[in-house]
Formats: sequence, C-alpha cells, structure tokens
Amino acid sequence: MIMNRYFDEKQNDFEKMLHFLQADNQDKKEDFTWQVCRLGDWKFGLWNEKKLIPSFFRKNAQLWFDENKKLIGFVLSENGDNIIFIFTIKKYEFLYSEILNWTIKNWGLIFSSLLIELRESQKDEITILEQKGFQSKGIIATTRSYELSSKASETINLPAGFRIVNMLENKDYHSKGILAINAFENQNQISDFDLMKFEYSRENPAYDPTFDFSVITQDGVHVASCVGLLDKINKISEIEKVCTHQNYRRLGLSESVIKHCFQKLYSAGFNRAFLTAYGKGADQLYEKLGPSNRQHWLHYELKFINS
Repeated sequence: MIMNRYFDEKQNDFEKMLHFLQADNQDKKEDFTWQVCRLGDWKFGLWNEKKLIPSFFRKNAQLWFDENKKLIGFVLSENGDNIIFIFTIKKYEFLYSEILNWTIKNWGLIFSSLLIELRESQKDEITILEQKGFQSKGIIATTRSYELSSKASETINLPAGFRIVNMLENKDYHSKGILAINAFENQNQISDFDLMKFEYSRENPAYDPTFDFSVITQDGVHVASCVGLLDKINKISEIEKVCTHQNYRRLGLSESVIKHCFQKLYSAGFNRAFLTAYGKGADQLYEKLGPSNRQHWLHYELKFINS
C-alpha cells in the first residue's frame, strides 16, 4: 500500500531524499531530475526569509512511501512559491499522476496558478500535464553536461596578478562572502548574519572546501568563484555559485575558475560535471566552455478559474 505524508525531520527524511536522488541518478544518468547538491541547497541555503522558519520544510515537501516504507516519490517547492518539482523513481513513474493530483488539490488552493518545472526529456510527464490542462511557458533554463576527461589538459588563461585557490588554502570567508553578495545582490557590505547564512549553507552534504574555488588578487581578495558540489556515489558534480565581482568582470575569470574546477574534479576521479544556466549571461559563459550535452528545463502552468 502506498501512503504519503509531509516532510518530517525527526524521521530522517532529508537523508532518505538524498539516497533517493543518488539512486535516481544511477538509473537515469543525464536525464536525472535533481542532483543531491540541489536538495542540499533546498535544505541549507537560506536565500529567503521563509526558509528561516522550521515549518517551511514541512509545508513545502510531501513524500510518498511504499509498503516497506521506502521513499518512492515526492513533491517540493524550492522557494515556498508556486514553482513545483515532482520526483519519482524507476518502476514508480505511474505515481506522477497521483502526486500531481495531490499537488493541485492541496497547493493549488494557495496560488492563482501552479508552475511545474521539468526536463524536456520527461515526455510522459509532459503528456500528463497537458491532459490536466497545463500549458507550456517555454524554456526556463539549460543544463549542460561536460565529459571531464576532455577537459583535463585544457589551457587556463588566467590574467597576470591572479591565482586560483580553494577554501582550504585560503580561508578568508569574509572576502568570499563579499564577493557573493556583490555578484548576486549588488551590495558591498556584508553583515554578521549574512556570514552566518553562508556558513550554514556549507552544511550541504555535497559541499567540500577542496572544491570551493576562488580567483584571488595578489592581496588575497576573492574576485571570482565557483563550487564543485559532489555526488561521490555517482562520481558526478554540479558546479554552482559561479560569480565574479562587478569590478573584475570581462577578464575571463569565471571561465578560468570553472576550467580549474573541471580539472581538479577529474583528478579526483569524477567523470562528469553539470552547469545549469537560468539567465542569458550564464548561458553564454557555459556555451564558451566547449562541447557539452544540453537539456532544457521547461515550465508548464495551470491557471485556476478563480485567479
């Protein structure tokens, strides 16, 4: 008998979801839905105020289990909004319709519309959405997959006066935090609370400071960065948090630090790396990195009559 319930920290649900995604990656390869690092960001990335409230996770994730209490599917909202992700594992694809029905009934009451985000390769799921009245809103993002063996000997053209380090070699998290807040939020001042949030984000089980890279100046100031977040079971990585300080753009620093990350991942035994672009600038940068396999992410929207 299949049953469902809300996310419960006391029942180690986060760990169950991590194992679920690792198994999903093993089965689906490049057609995976999420990597474990994105789930880690969902849990530990406090990028909006809603996530500071412990009940956020209970309200924004519903889990389905088989008769042996094995996790076989779930739905979550990444930001506590109307953008929804649905996950099912191999042999339980039929569950997608049930999870979708539950989501419409329970979360559809909260919003004027629901947006389901999914890969273009999820043809069966797209058919189900269209049968339910969802309409395509087009491409929202592109994920590129890079074979790391082809990146092992690429030249890195880092301008003079800069070098690349990881966060074990340079532990100046204050400078790292200023870089992030400048690049992503257009600010130059960082609070103690911001630093605490950045520290908490490193609780993500996919995080390893060995693969948290920065381009630094001769004075040790962090000016560009990326993080290789790890799925050690599947030997793959999702490279995230790519950014450059506004005063150091158009020098090729982000491209250099990503290529450095590629090479260090390959040296550590990882096979593939993934980069997802949600904006034009990121998309152009990741295209410059050379041959890759591409998968588009789509939004399908259901608007409600009372909206």
